Amino acid sequence: METTTATTMLASTTSFLWWWCLVFLLMLTSNSGVSAFTRDDAREEEEDHHEFSHFFVSSPRRVLLDAETGKTSMELYIMIPFVCGLVGYVTNVLALKMTFYPLEFFPRCLKFAQVPGQPFGLLGGWQGIIPSKAGKMAEILVDLMTEKLIDVKDTFAKLDSHEFADVLKQPLRVKVREQFEEVMTENAPDLWLTLPEYVKNEIVKTVIERSPLFLETLIDALKENVYEILDLKSMVVRLAEENKDKVVQMFKDVGANEFRFIEVSGLYFGFLFGLVQMGVFYVVDQSHPEYGIWLLPLFGFATGYLTNWVALTVIFKPVEPIHFFGGCYTLHGVFLKRQVEVSAEFSRLNFLHFCNAENLWNEMMHGTFKGKFESLIRKSSREFFDSQAGVTGKYLTNEFLGQRAYEKITDQMSDLLIRDVKHIIPHSYEYQDEALEIEVTVSEKMGALRSSEFERVLHPVFEQDEIKLIVVGGVLGAAVGVIQYYAAFGGS
Repeated sequence: METTTATTMLASTTSFLWWWCLVFLLMLTSNSGVSAFTRDDAREEEEDHHEFSHFFVSSPRRVLLDAETGKTSMELYIMIPFVCGLVGYVTNVLALKMTFYPLEFFPRCLKFAQVPGQPFGLLGGWQGIIPSKAGKMAEILVDLMTEKLIDVKDTFAKLDSHEFADVLKQPLRVKVREQFEEVMTENAPDLWLTLPEYVKNEIVKTVIERSPLFLETLIDALKENVYEILDLKSMVVRLAEENKDKVVQMFKDVGANEFRFIEVSGLYFGFLFGLVQMGVFYVVDQSHPEYGIWLLPLFGFATGYLTNWVALTVIFKPVEPIHFFGGCYTLHGVFLKRQVEVSAEFSRLNFLHFCNAENLWNEMMHGTFKGKFESLIRKSSREFFDSQAGVTGKYLTNEFLGQRAYEKITDQMSDLLIRDVKHIIPHSYEYQDEALEIEVTVSEKMGALRSSEFERVLHPVFEQDEIKLIVVGGVLGAAVGVIQYYAAFGGS
């Protein structure tokens, strides 16, 4: 299906070019017949011409002619394929630059007129395609990743509650001691301040020794309810929109080989299209040079358009490899050929900039489901205190504090844990990154996808904007065609 679509597009474009070539020949034949008429007939025929045709026929002739022969130097015609190659290269390079830059809309004074979700503005201006759609691209990417590459709950299930608590044992002990003394001094000052120092130390020591059990309780609850407290899509979208430079660099690194191919292919394809342009322009220019003013821009547009289209097409097509000559030659999308290499690089950058322990916990602590995360801490801490009351706090709760005071203390401890969790959890990031194995999992599963599935993981991220790059290439090519006509062929 993909191959058929590509073939159809190429056939349509080729038909378009040949249609215009046929128009040139018909116009030449029509104008050549004028010489057979009488002067009066020719004059009458001229008066009957349509205004549109009159514009081209009446266009001024060129003045850059060889002094001896009265004709344009052949070297200028031979120069056309090389100029087209340069046009193809430059338009592809500029198209890629416009894909990535500028990171923010330029000029800023016209930002108010930027079309939402688009790189252009109604009053002009431009923002790189990827930066302008960083959030949308991130959203698509997360959907595809969670559907084909990772299961969030299975990933968090890799955390070992006991090992997790062991890693945080020391920083947790420091915080628990501070929190317990703060709570007791505030809620039971008469009792706490009158206790012998060795009794207070024993109570604090017991609480500290059992505090890792709280972490185990919390992590078990987190693994069970991860979908309720972690909004992965919101996290990645927010990070992408706040770090457009990292998104751009990620695409540049992952597709480095393909972007170099796009640039260089513009030179080759542009030269080949230039050979066709040279032949057509030579025939037209020798007999009716007045048509050159629009012939070169037309071919310039076609060259810029086709070089960009061909380069972008061969990156992802054909999706499935096609073998020729008994497997001696294989035709396959340039990007798809590097599936294993691309998968490894993508997973590395995805882990580095987005899906790592630090970002995941920041999202839980400060993101969309912050309230649910805090509720989970309160619930886990209450369950922990209740389970430990008979061991560590039964004497205090029953004989000295009372039930209401006990509940107030546990609630305040929960609040302090919520306040200090951002200082405790970072000590476990290294352990979590190793245990979660996000980079390894994404790399292995992406590398094992079928070609059709792999193409759907990354291509949809910018597929809808390919036509913009192609048209930009065409417009730039047309502009160069105008410059070429006036600079090289002396259009007046």
